[in-house]
Amino acid sequence: MSKKTGLGRGLSALIPDSTTTPQQTNPIGNLEIEDTFSESTDLVLRELPLADIERNPYQPRTVFDDEKLVELTSSIKEVGVLQPVLVREKSTGYELIAGERRWLAARRAGLSSVPALVRKIEDLESFEQAIIENLHREDLNSIDEAVAFHRLMDEFGMTQQQVAERVGRSRPVVANTLRLLQLSSGVQRMIMDGELTAGHARCLAGLTDRKIQEKLASRVVSEALSVRQLEFIVSELQDESKHNNVEKIILNQSDKAAAHLEVEMVLSEKFDTKVSVISRGKRGRIAIEFADPEDLKRIFDLIA
Repeated sequence: MSKKTGLGRGLSALIPDSTTTPQQTNPIGNLEIEDTFSESTDLVLRELPLADIERNPYQPRTVFDDEKLVELTSSIKEVGVLQPVLVREKSTGYELIAGERRWLAARRAGLSSVPALVRKIEDLESFEQAIIENLHREDLNSIDEAVAFHRLMDEFGMTQQQVAERVGRSRPVVANTLRLLQLSSGVQRMIMDGELTAGHARCLAGLTDRKIQEKLASRVVSEALSVRQLEFIVSELQDESKHNNVEKIILNQSDKAAAHLEVEMVLSEKFDTKVSVISRGKRGRIAIEFADPEDLKRIFDLIA
């Protein structure tokens, strides 16, 4: 197998273009689909029973947006599957390479079969295509991405540099993503559920104590802390001179002056948003949160 680098053309390199025959460009509706061959891509277009297609064990995505899946199911009920899934033939039937959301939605919609492009492909290339399809169409959450990179290294003997070349990322990005697997399982679940961003995740990965990771992750969610705010807390925790105050730093239990608390309360009421007074010795800053550009303009008008 020749070595590929980067994301290349993704699935556009696999699916016939507008210059192909009608059978290739219209594999939907009530048309009878016959086997169609492409010499350049070694693909066969077929209508396959859903029962004969099984999930790809190399699928990197473990979490699907149920709301979007419901929308896709509704669309498929109305107009059918508009784009073939990509599969490879196995001894027991067929295995998905790409298009798992369409496959799941078609099953929910009660279809008995779907249009499918059948391709001869090995395990490694199947895994690569599954990753590439997800990176192209809908971002993987950072934990699924980290697991996928780790599997490429563990199961196929790749280095971080080789993984980076395969998926079109830089080696530092791959390395930083892999570090997320050092987070506690609870924090990883919060990332997968969308409660924490990738930026929060990378920041927490700088801490080796998993209990501290979980306490800070909970605080990020409960107080809607920004990545910059979390970075400041982590830097305080990593300051050796403050090791005796670790618990206070984590839980924000520093002895905040009563005057500062009053300022926070008054300004929060005035601007109808969360306001924080952050002090460092005699100096400090006031942080005013806003929800969107329109909310920022509202606050600015109040100040002006």
